[in-house]
Amino acid sequence: MIPSRAATGRTLTRRALLGAGTAVGLSGALAGCSNEGRGGTTGANDAASKSKVRPAYIPYQGVEPDMAGATIGIPDAFNKYPAEPVQAIDAPPGDGEPIKVMTFTNTPIPPKLSRNDFWQEFNKRAGSPLELDLTPSVDYDKKFATAVAGDKLGELFMIGGIPQKPQMLAAKAVDLTPHLAGDKIKKYPFLANLADASWNAAIFDGKIYGIPIPRGAISSQALYARKDILDDLGLSTELKSADDFVQLCKELSNKRKNQFALANVPTQFVQNMFGIANSWTEEGGKLVSNREDPAQQDALALLAKLWKAGYIHPDAFASQNQDMKTRFGNGTSALVFDTFSGWPGYLQTMPQNAELAVIPTPAHDGSGVGKTWLGAPTIAVTAISKKAEDRVETLLSYLNYLATPFGTSEYLFRRFGIEGVDHEISDGNPVLTDKGLSETQLSLGYQADAPWAIFLPDRTGSAQACFDAMKKICPDALTNPVAGMYSETENRKGGQLNEDIGNITDDIIQGRKPVSAWAPAVKKWKAGGGDKIADELYAALKSSR
Repeated sequence: MIPSRAATGRTLTRRALLGAGTAVGLSGALAGCSNEGRGGTTGANDAASKSKVRPAYIPYQGVEPDMAGATIGIPDAFNKYPAEPVQAIDAPPGDGEPIKVMTFTNTPIPPKLSRNDFWQEFNKRAGSPLELDLTPSVDYDKKFATAVAGDKLGELFMIGGIPQKPQMLAAKAVDLTPHLAGDKIKKYPFLANLADASWNAAIFDGKIYGIPIPRGAISSQALYARKDILDDLGLSTELKSADDFVQLCKELSNKRKNQFALANVPTQFVQNMFGIANSWTEEGGKLVSNREDPAQQDALALLAKLWKAGYIHPDAFASQNQDMKTRFGNGTSALVFDTFSGWPGYLQTMPQNAELAVIPTPAHDGSGVGKTWLGAPTIAVTAISKKAEDRVETLLSYLNYLATPFGTSEYLFRRFGIEGVDHEISDGNPVLTDKGLSETQLSLGYQADAPWAIFLPDRTGSAQACFDAMKKICPDALTNPVAGMYSETENRKGGQLNEDIGNITDDIIQGRKPVSAWAPAVKKWKAGGGDKIADELYAALKSSR
């Protein structure tokens, strides 16, 4: 894909950098690891090795969904939270000692413990005080590399995408295979509720090194629209071509009124209009990067046109995830490109009388529908430090607690906090207060999580709207054939390679370079490591069959 750093906010920028290679892990640098296995000759997390240790999959039989999505590969959706939630955990999982966690955050840092009622109550329910080391995700690569080199990882840490990941994990992380392989995972029933595909990113050299944080279809991206604004202007959310899209952007932009159609650069949306593959395709006995697709230049030309016309917010290349949410919420920009998982955040930033919709991707030439990319099964993996190996069962129990699913009292508390403090009950559903929105941002979902459930209690009908949009878009979305597979070259050189080609992308979109600069940049990417990445991923793909 075109890894424009302005294409998205924080989380999506991370995903953009990963799109042409592995599915999980932040790019970064690592000092002090063994030279064994350079070039991807070890650490292949292919299906052959995974099958020997893969944890059993035991789906949680919980609440009956109002809208069932499993058969079409999307999350189940719910209109109401159960009036009497099931208590899933009999006793606090902790051992009374602090649990030190290193992970990233998408949101503002929460109030500190002494001023955070939710955090204090969470510590009681967890049975151990939670000590958080949170880093904005745009900075997590560097933080992770520094922590590894300085031997300062948390007891629980999100794994970054660094050189020689298998060797680093063998040196720094507990091998969880004896605790989780096969039926052994039954001791942790909510970790056993994580789908098979999610574990692909957590297994290296035939060993389980972490707990996957599942996402899948919910991390697929779509174009959100402020339907109320479009309705007021007599504009439709149905597009038939790229020309329709440009015209819609024109109608929604007025520089004198500080109105810009697009809160961020819709790079992937435009790629999807041109039918560009999801990261890689298998052609003629090899993997071919989507960067080599001639249609990338057509997509760049259209993006440059949108930028030159003033239809994209002028701060799109310099801002963060929360900024684009703010622009969309206050109506400065009526369109934004983001993941389906971002839906709750947009509802929270919009006025109560506002309405959100998703605009399906049209084919650029009016010949039908575009090709959305399906989100990867796993967004990240949490490992346990070898320094905490004597507490491994406690820490797995804590992660199991964080994975309790929708319909349980534990899930309700993790997501919505304390009733009367962090949330109020409205029409039988919990709705976060402003205090709750601030206090609950402990990045619990970036430590461990349950399979996603579509539950949007802030506004009646939102769960149905999100489910319907996903049902329309996701079943035919394009998959990445090597999602979750490992390339040492990608982990070692991918960050710099992606930054270099990202700079060219940004220069082209902003008019500093012509579209013709793209082909030489791709040639340089291929020679600098892209071809090696393709070879390593293709070897992993063949081994998985």
